Amino acid sequence: MRFKQSDLGAIVVAALFPAMLSFVVFHGWGLLHHEGTPLLSIIATTLAIGSGAAAYLMRFLVHREGFGVLAVLWVLTVAGIIEMQLAEIDHTGAALALKWVSLLVFLALNALLIADVLSVAVNPYLERRDARRAAGR
Repeated sequence: MRFKQSDLGAIVVAALFPAMLSFVVFHGWGLLHHEGTPLLSIIATTLAIGSGAAAYLMRFLVHREGFGVLAVLWVLTVAGIIEMQLAEIDHTGAALALKWVSLLVFLALNALLIADVLSVAVNPYLERRDARRAAGR
């Protein structure tokens, strides 16, 4: 399989996303003190598999700019939430609003990815299958 320039985003996602997501999950759940237990490796493996699937789906992503903007916005909102937790002001209305914005941006990221995969990967496959069936009749 040959890599194209458009695959660079997927390579970056496959290389960096598991480590970043692992850190966010471990820090968010307070699991960093579990050295030597299988818990961290199980969670990291699960996140790596999900990241591999995300990297594969990046190949079908058409709206890369919008996805990038939403991803950066999501990272910034998560960083803001972590900062509010460290400052112990995460029970305020602003913190709740930031958590909701983060959730909505994450849902928008997923919706954009699903819409692109359906329109670029699944729909052409179904059209080719229907054309083969119609030609065979």
